[in-house]
Amino acid sequence: MKSTDKRYLLPRNSLLWLLGSQTLAMAPLMWHLPLWLPAVWICVMVWRLQEFRGRWQRPRQLTKVALVAVCCAGLFLSFGRFLGLEPMVAMLVSAVLLKQLEVVRHRDALLLLLMTFFLIGVQFLFSTALEASLYAILCLWMATSALLAIHQPQGHRLPGRSLRLAGRLLLHSLPLMVLLFLVVPRLGSLWSMPLPNSGARTGVSDSMSPGDFTRLSRSGGVAFRVTFDGPVPAREQLYWRGLVFSRFDGRRWQQAHLWQYRDGDVISWPRRPLPPWHRLMKPQGDRISYSVIIEPSQQPWMYSLGLPVWYSADGGFEIGMARDFRLISSDPLYQRLQYRVSSDLKYQLESEDLPHWRRRMELQLPEGFNPRSIEKAQRWRAEEGSDRAYIQRVLTLYNREFTYTLEPPALGRDTVDDFLERTRRGFCEHFASSFVVMMRAAGIPARVVVGYQGGEYNALENYLVVHQYDAHAWSEVWLPGEGWVRVDPTAAVAPQRIEQSLGEMRAGDVEGTWSLGRYRANVIIANLRLQWDAINYRWHRTVIAFDSNSQNRFFQKLMGDVSPLKMVLFVLFAGFAVLGISSLHLWWRTRPPKRSQAHRLYARFERQLARYGWKRQPGETPGQFARRVAEKNPTLQSDILRLNQSFETLEYAPDTSSVLPLQHALAQFKQSLKGQQVNRPDSRQ
Repeated sequence: MKSTDKRYLLPRNSLLWLLGSQTLAMAPLMWHLPLWLPAVWICVMVWRLQEFRGRWQRPRQLTKVALVAVCCAGLFLSFGRFLGLEPMVAMLVSAVLLKQLEVVRHRDALLLLLMTFFLIGVQFLFSTALEASLYAILCLWMATSALLAIHQPQGHRLPGRSLRLAGRLLLHSLPLMVLLFLVVPRLGSLWSMPLPNSGARTGVSDSMSPGDFTRLSRSGGVAFRVTFDGPVPAREQLYWRGLVFSRFDGRRWQQAHLWQYRDGDVISWPRRPLPPWHRLMKPQGDRISYSVIIEPSQQPWMYSLGLPVWYSADGGFEIGMARDFRLISSDPLYQRLQYRVSSDLKYQLESEDLPHWRRRMELQLPEGFNPRSIEKAQRWRAEEGSDRAYIQRVLTLYNREFTYTLEPPALGRDTVDDFLERTRRGFCEHFASSFVVMMRAAGIPARVVVGYQGGEYNALENYLVVHQYDAHAWSEVWLPGEGWVRVDPTAAVAPQRIEQSLGEMRAGDVEGTWSLGRYRANVIIANLRLQWDAINYRWHRTVIAFDSNSQNRFFQKLMGDVSPLKMVLFVLFAGFAVLGISSLHLWWRTRPPKRSQAHRLYARFERQLARYGWKRQPGETPGQFARRVAEKNPTLQSDILRLNQSFETLEYAPDTSSVLPLQHALAQFKQSLKGQQVNRPDSRQ
């Protein structure tokens, strides 16, 4: 085949379809790729449009080589490597852009469209939300339209025809898609691949210092959603425990080192022997069960209420319990994950005397930091008669003299001294950190716990939405005979923070300008926001979270005991039903129009004559046909012409509705045929 053969050249009008489908497919990916790629994208689009207008010529070979070199250099400088998910996606996008510059023939366009279809699937590496799926359908529709347009040289005269035909094709494939979704084995998704360079992590991190939660609590993103098997607990019980910090260096709180624990494995995994510290958990029987759908955070932290006594995850993930009685995933969360938990809200943890090494861990304070706070704590504890009385005195101090604010002043080297004596304005991490230091200085084991507090109830689907601005830090103190007891000093300063979320208290501060949560005071907008979130929640539970367990439950509910024979019969029956419905629809659309009663009677007349070789020619009117037959058959002439006259009167006269004359004429014609010799047409006719 020669490149100059016009039969294989791409129709000029197809270029706009290719550019449009490619633009839609790549647009969501640009948010996750280096900034120079959108610049290359714009240059390619401008070049192709100018070429379409006849202003520029196709790029020369040297220009193409230079662009390839620029893209390779940009990939290496941006990522430092070519292996990895994001570098490979960037390389694919670069290849699609460069291929666009040399599309001339059909085979080039087909290759580009195949790459575009692949880009549509790549979008789901970054998001599986409902809006991303709807956008992908739009991209698929446009790409299919482009595929049809490149085979229509005159498509520019009817640009909507490709869209309509592509839409019908997608609708016809919808039943088959649903069938495959239900029956194809769930082998785990590609979407669990890690995205290490996709931006900053979201959610609670593995350390805490002044200002961390202030920044996090200004984010309106969703952390996780919870569905309870029974009533939703009271808001003051909604402390979602995530991380426990026992190490303090004077400014930053962190988790204890693994080697500091001396009583067995630090994490207890399912289907493995329980470590000795499991006996330190004493549930009291006040249990609740719930299901959590947690958003991707690139971290292994899981969240639960109270003491988790039973837990399991979907999708092949494992959940274990750490030594500080919190949940942790076997892998970082690079995708949405659903897990179930049964928690005990009344419990005791380590109510027996703490061993020496545990006490030393939970009393550790850095030397040379916060001397005034330590001296005050020791003096106050000596003045009080019990640990409980001392704790209440510190909480009273917070309640009377401190202010809760999202914009606390900066603190110096001795952060606790500055906070307690100078600024007295802070956020939850300031109160939790300073309270634990005051407890440890007085000889009371204490630690910082971080996670989330509260949540927004969505009555449409009966679930709780926990946002990033619900991030919270509180304290746990160890008391003889009681074990670890939760104490939230923030509640002593700002009880409204526990009774309401920051989104309710200060929606304008914690949510962005374009977030619907910012306008929650408006009833209409608030309802729209909750309805959209409910739709997204239902989408994830029914579609995204449809794993092998969900598939088994579906077929067990449908057919009882699942067997290979039943599955084969189901697939065959459903497949034939899908194909039958599609075929019926296609036949119905292409069926000939329904004929009138006059046409049906005239068709009988034609069939009678066809027995003798008389057939109406293409383009021949009924009158012409009748006169042609009558000329060769004088004995039937009157009957034929009368029948034709009755037909034309019934068919074309506006006020004639009775078919009786035509029926009588047809009956008379049939009667005349009996005993008559009908002349056949000449062979030349």
